Amino acid sequence: MSFPSRASHLNSSSSREGETEESRETERGQDYRSMGLLALKRELKRNHGRSQSNKGSAASLSKRDISPFQQDDNSHTEKRKDDNSHGGKKARFIGPDLPEEIWHHIHSLVPMRDAARAACVSRSFLNSWKCHQNLAFTNETMCSEETSLKGTTDPNYRRNRREYNNNIDRIMANHRDVGVKTFELEFYGPYNTKFYNRLNNWLQIVVTPVMEKLTLTLPSEKAKYEFPCSLLSDRSGNTIRHLDLANCILHPTVNLNLRCLAVLDLYEVHITGGELACLLSNSFSLEKLTLLHCHDMIRLEVPCLLQRLSHLEVFECPRLQVIENKAPNISSFEYTGNEVVQLSLGESLQVKYLRLDYRCAISHAIDKLPSSVPNLETLIIISPREIVNAPMIPSKFLHLKTLSITIRRWWSLNMEYDFLSLVSFLDASPSLETFGLSLSVEAKYDLLVGDPSTLRQMPEHHHDKLKSFRITGFCPQRSLVELTRHILESSMSIKCLILDTIRVNRRCFGNISRKCSTLDKAYIKEACESIVAIKTYIEGVVPSTTRLHVLGPCSRCHAL
Repeated sequence: MSFPSRASHLNSSSSREGETEESRETERGQDYRSMGLLALKRELKRNHGRSQSNKGSAASLSKRDISPFQQDDNSHTEKRKDDNSHGGKKARFIGPDLPEEIWHHIHSLVPMRDAARAACVSRSFLNSWKCHQNLAFTNETMCSEETSLKGTTDPNYRRNRREYNNNIDRIMANHRDVGVKTFELEFYGPYNTKFYNRLNNWLQIVVTPVMEKLTLTLPSEKAKYEFPCSLLSDRSGNTIRHLDLANCILHPTVNLNLRCLAVLDLYEVHITGGELACLLSNSFSLEKLTLLHCHDMIRLEVPCLLQRLSHLEVFECPRLQVIENKAPNISSFEYTGNEVVQLSLGESLQVKYLRLDYRCAISHAIDKLPSSVPNLETLIIISPREIVNAPMIPSKFLHLKTLSITIRRWWSLNMEYDFLSLVSFLDASPSLETFGLSLSVEAKYDLLVGDPSTLRQMPEHHHDKLKSFRITGFCPQRSLVELTRHILESSMSIKCLILDTIRVNRRCFGNISRKCSTLDKAYIKEACESIVAIKTYIEGVVPSTTRLHVLGPCSRCHAL
């Protein structure tokens, strides 16, 4: 059984735009990247007798990459044939004439899969392949579609796994004493002592005083592998800058010498707060710390010695009760999990970016944040459920420029969330430039009907800096219409207003080769009613200087 993907969490920290949880699917073309290393070798064998020009099409390598040196041993026969066909004239390499060590260096910079492909067609590159310093053993780089290790129910899974491990053995045997700089490994088992020892042997080969990045993933909840911290306790840990471990046990008992460690990612790692402190005791260069699904973590203390730590991310650690930060230069903090966690950001004058994802996060943010993070510039709030309306804010977010709020459930116990109460957020943010609100679909709500004069109005408060306003999941709910009208009437600086009446992962945008996400007819009908409400209650108060964009169901993909 595979564990949940890390992408859903990590991507949220790497991309600051689109934080309203509107996912976008990236279309991937079918090219040679879908062809694993083993499949490529078979393809090259089938093409063995073809001309030199046909050989030059190996994967992503261009023709001039095939024979980087003056003469390649594998191509002597073909060269002689070319000599005869050209009246005895000797064929020459037309690429740049570089020393062999420079070609080896260039080869070392190529991704592992392409480096292996080059080695398949060039003996010269084969020699440098044995010294390749960047190794990635994953299902994508090592397996073809026929030998994929993604499905454990495949009747050939065990055979494929055995071949996968044997191939790693062969490559590792050629990389002893090479000095590997980056090493990525997906270990698919078997998950027992014998094969854990095999894994340890691989790590002993690559973890040397030149290693810079180590990524180890065990894609199964069955794994009970304890990472050998002793590998990092001597000079071997001195140069590691990025350590990424997933689904293993980490019990450091001595202070580790990770003085160059800049990035630490732990996903499904069994480690306590005290053990993490031991791991970080000498990590003075740490810049980013990410914890995901670390179930043994109860108390997280970030020591003040981490002067360079600027990014702290904690996602879904269910037993976590306390987060206490003493690192003075945190600029970005993200938290997803239990709302009852005791959060202390310490001296948080440097915090500019904050992302909170837990129940009733809006109320907590209004109550605690203005005083604790006074220099905040970007605030992302994702609330699975809000019970009470947003209260008035006693103090202000003086530097807040971007505010994004997502509410997944806003109707419960016969009560609707009062979106007009969010005006207090705007009133407390005099520098706000961008405001986004994303809402889930609710089956019940107070449908707005009647004269616009019956709508509530808040005391006028000018928001002179607001330039962009977007609502995703707009519907004709009374308080939502009231909020939209209030912002338009009090913010003459708005340049762009986007009202998206549907929540979809994919839109065709008029491209006939694409198709929008499927929607049921009831949802399409409701979205059409939302468009009517926009024309009735919103369009009349849109300033002439504001561009209104209404996004509704696609006439081609969502026709009723």
